[in-house]
Amino acid sequence: MGNALKLFKNEELLSPEYVPSRLPHREAELNLLKTFFSNFIAGGGGLLLRILIAGPVGVGKTALARRFGTMVEEDARSYGSNVKYIHVNCKLHRSLFSVLKRVIEELRAPLPTRGLSNEEMLHSIISYLASKRTSLVLGLDEVDGLVREESDALYFLSRISEERPGVARMAIVMTTRTIETLGLLDEATRSLIQNNVVYLSEYTTPQLRDIVAYRASEAIQDGVVGDEIIDMIAEAAGNRGDARFAIEILWRAVKYAENESLNKVTPEHIRKATASIYPVIKKEILSYLSYHERLLLLAATRALNLNEKAYVTSSELNTLYRVVCEEFGVAPRAYTRFWEYLQHLEDVGIVRIKVSSEGTRGRRSYIYIPEVPVSILMRELRSLLERPKK
Repeated sequence: MGNALKLFKNEELLSPEYVPSRLPHREAELNLLKTFFSNFIAGGGGLLLRILIAGPVGVGKTALARRFGTMVEEDARSYGSNVKYIHVNCKLHRSLFSVLKRVIEELRAPLPTRGLSNEEMLHSIISYLASKRTSLVLGLDEVDGLVREESDALYFLSRISEERPGVARMAIVMTTRTIETLGLLDEATRSLIQNNVVYLSEYTTPQLRDIVAYRASEAIQDGVVGDEIIDMIAEAAGNRGDARFAIEILWRAVKYAENESLNKVTPEHIRKATASIYPVIKKEILSYLSYHERLLLLAATRALNLNEKAYVTSSELNTLYRVVCEEFGVAPRAYTRFWEYLQHLEDVGIVRIKVSSEGTRGRRSYIYIPEVPVSILMRELRSLLERPKK
């Protein structure tokens, strides 16, 4: 009998293309965009809006732009006005002609494109919008692709739109990974945009936890992903501040659980998922570790593998390290040296140490291995430790 487990409610809700109805920790930026566009949404005139959303990979630029686009259309209807949001990926549409052609397709406008100049196409689009009493918010995602190919494209879009009298029919929302994109523009265009930049910083680990918990509640059956697993995903993605990376880990980990006919995700699934997306195990790093650092790391992998735990405390690990030393016939080192070994393992990126304050019990250190499957580490360490010592 095949695998009958169904761990997803709706797997598509974890796809990169899906835009959730809520964007945790981007509410302030969403409200700022709505404030910028309040007059435009209400059907008024005003200045032509050009907004740049900037920030590194995985901070929600595209999701923010698309969610804002949906809200613009909904809010405009409540005012009795008509606003259309069209999202164009400039990595795919790298010329102004291609962007304008895409706009015409999305509007389903009976407008010719063959044989027309960019200027004629844009005038046709704006005339069509005016005839339908519709305004357009044009989302130019990864706008770098367009600007690198045609550095004057944004100036052209702005100038032609401003030349048309009456109600402003088009506004522009752009996304970019780096604010340095502005340096590719001529001074006139740069001055139009540089005061309207919304910068998204990397997510913190607690913020990633909220995002993963929310997305899991939408896409995955109850009980499949526990709180400890959500914490582990957030920690794994925390160094990068990348929500896209965290959600990819979540999806893959559930897939691993399904493949093994399990009804819940384990810490080892998270390690496998993380390593498969962003491989971090390097055999040369293990070969450079001291003998006792390898013994300590073997103790950690055993603790995490046998008990399917995400964390082991430093005191538990010290006890296990002494057991492993006895097994290999060597005397364990003192606690101060043990702690030095542990910190070095963190420095080289294999383990992480999380210190937690626990009231009257003081501070406790938790050790975890977020990015490398412990089964792989155990195999590599056994191979190294069983070789004759030089």
